[in-house]
Amino acid sequence: MAARLLQNIMKAIISDDSMAVRNYGIQLIGLALVGIMAGIASTYFSAKIAQSVTTDLRAEVYKKIQTFSFGNIEKFSSGSLVVRLINDMNQVLNLIMTAFMQLFRIPILFVGAFVLGVLTIPRLWWIEILMVVCVFGLSGLVFSKMGRFFAKFQKWMDKLNTIAQESMQGIRVVKSFNQEENEIKKFTASSDQIQGLHLSIGYLFSLMIPAFTLISNLMILLAIYFVGVGIADHPDDLAAIASFISYLMQLMFAIIIGAMTMMMSSRGLISLRRIKEVLKTDSDVVYKKDAAQENLNGSVEFENVSFSYPNSAEPSLSNISFNVKPGQTVGIVGATGSGKTTMAQLIPRLYDPTEGTVYVGGRI
Repeated sequence: MAARLLQNIMKAIISDDSMAVRNYGIQLIGLALVGIMAGIASTYFSAKIAQSVTTDLRAEVYKKIQTFSFGNIEKFSSGSLVVRLINDMNQVLNLIMTAFMQLFRIPILFVGAFVLGVLTIPRLWWIEILMVVCVFGLSGLVFSKMGRFFAKFQKWMDKLNTIAQESMQGIRVVKSFNQEENEIKKFTASSDQIQGLHLSIGYLFSLMIPAFTLISNLMILLAIYFVGVGIADHPDDLAAIASFISYLMQLMFAIIIGAMTMMMSSRGLISLRRIKEVLKTDSDVVYKKDAAQENLNGSVEFENVSFSYPNSAEPSLSNISFNVKPGQTVGIVGATGSGKTTMAQLIPRLYDPTEGTVYVGGRI
């Protein structure tokens, strides 16, 4: 619309019609004010909807995590769950805002700029087609790699957060055994991986924007050249060339915003899948809600019990059997990592054994 008004202003200037220039100028200013107000309203309501949805989603994920067993938390790792609650949730927030602010606007802008450009100078329709093909080809090449980079980024963020959390929780052990340097090296190695990934993404962006600019400038050059060559046969093109260039720029803008939106959407969809993974996971330990209360004696019996932590190569406990009668005291002695804490956690059913049965008071 603005480009059409600009074309009319150019015609009025060529014909020396000051009244028409003023009228079209007022219309152009009014259109700009409407656009500003619409942009403010779009941003406000998009932010409000996105914040409301992610707030409810975050509460639902946190509620789900509270139902997890120790085994579920070991499977995800507490660091990964924190990243999903904060970083992934922020990506979903950006996804929803982008959807409402851009995805509904871009198709209208793209189709409108393309159609109006063809109507402005019909014989140069092929320039628009050529630009669309070049930009889409470049975008497809770049963003096919972006999706893989973003998937790796979220996984490495999980790893980095887990290393930091475990180090802080076990700071007494780290200092007691003088392991500060090893912890620093472990954290630095993981941080360097993320840095390298960010640099790779930055390199792609640094190539993409100049390439888009080059394509648009080449198309403008072609348009100006062919208008100049055919100006004798098509004198009206002199007033229309500014509008045609404006439509070319709007078309390029729509494609670039669309490409950036798809990039952000791909990252948001990856985060959404990670959040869905948490919500779809059922607790490993399920309690009967209608179970009757019983007065159990204090006996504890392990019958061929074996246990392996998630993603562990070797079992922490293997074929453990013993029976402790009520009132008896038993001492369990072993080296660090031999499974003493694991065995104790099986008694109150913080974990379920991988094999075998644990009896408390004669009950499973």
